[in-house]
Amino acid sequence: MVRTQRVLRSQIIDGAYQLIINEGFKKFHARNIAQHIACSTQPIYREFANLAELKTVLTNRILVKYSDFLEDQEPKSLQTLSNTIMNYALDYPEEFQRFFLQDSDTIQLVKQVTKEVFTANKLEKNNDLFFDFFWQYCIGKAALAINNANHTPDLEEDRFFQFSLEN
Repeated sequence: MVRTQRVLRSQIIDGAYQLIINEGFKKFHARNIAQHIACSTQPIYREFANLAELKTVLTNRILVKYSDFLEDQEPKSLQTLSNTIMNYALDYPEEFQRFFLQDSDTIQLVKQVTKEVFTANKLEKNNDLFFDFFWQYCIGKAALAINNANHTPDLEEDRFFQFSLEN
């Protein structure tokens, strides 16, 4: 009897992550993951109860990476937090595109992590409405940056932060 090679949990996670990065969440199906890592769907369902559980593992992986990035940068102002988010997007553009802009579950969780940093540092206006406005600004700025959009970041940022401090 020929012994089959066991597909490891880490291989499934890495393969599913790479599939999402390469093709987006629309292709996040057991058959596509199995094809991507050259196995059947059986090892996937042996390691994970369902695809939602696998997606949760991937989302947690992103959240830890993003949280560590924020912690390493130690943003102490709105401007440095904004720049930190943009730098994350520039360092990990495919990941930012797929997880921060396309997956509604991850978007909300990443937003919450950012809000915790925002709140912990008692950054300027510490209220929900202002944070939502700030979050949209940061995500838009980062999306423009990874798409090499022609914009004037310093001028825009100066205006944004001047407005935020006045109101």
